[in-house]
Amino acid sequence: MAGKRPKGRPEPVAGLLTYSLQGTVLGERLKDLAIWQRWEEAVGPVIARRARPLRFIGGVLTVVVSSAPWMQQLAFMRADLTDRLNSCLGEEKVREIVLRSGTVDPMPAASAAIRQPVPPLGPETLSWINRQVAELADDELRQQLKALMEVHYRLNGEV
Repeated sequence: MAGKRPKGRPEPVAGLLTYSLQGTVLGERLKDLAIWQRWEEAVGPVIARRARPLRFIGGVLTVVVSSAPWMQQLAFMRADLTDRLNSCLGEEKVREIVLRSGTVDPMPAASAAIRQPVPPLGPETLSWINRQVAELADDELRQQLKALMEVHYRLNGEV
């Protein structure tokens, strides 16, 4: 491990991974994921519908593009796209962009799903969850398992 676990409140797993892997090769690869996370912000929604990052190795970003006309347009924009990506990333990560023809699948809307409000659970479901965890002797474990089950049932629409 690269460092000690920070003390205090519980940390999100992503934060713990970033902290624990700081300064390692895997930690740098995790930082590279920001390219996918910030792609639409960097290139704009019009380009993002027609081109997607495919892989990033050694400063070279390979981008899959939906059609020949868009490939030509993006070829003219390579330097600008590189600058915009690096600006969004806050560092000079992308040195070169290589364009490849292919199918551009829509980006998953995971971040949008996370931001949506989660419906409250009904009394029957809450009662059932309480019965499931009631026999656990460890109060902290019981509360954590209860919270996990509540989130699970809310996200799966079983209210």
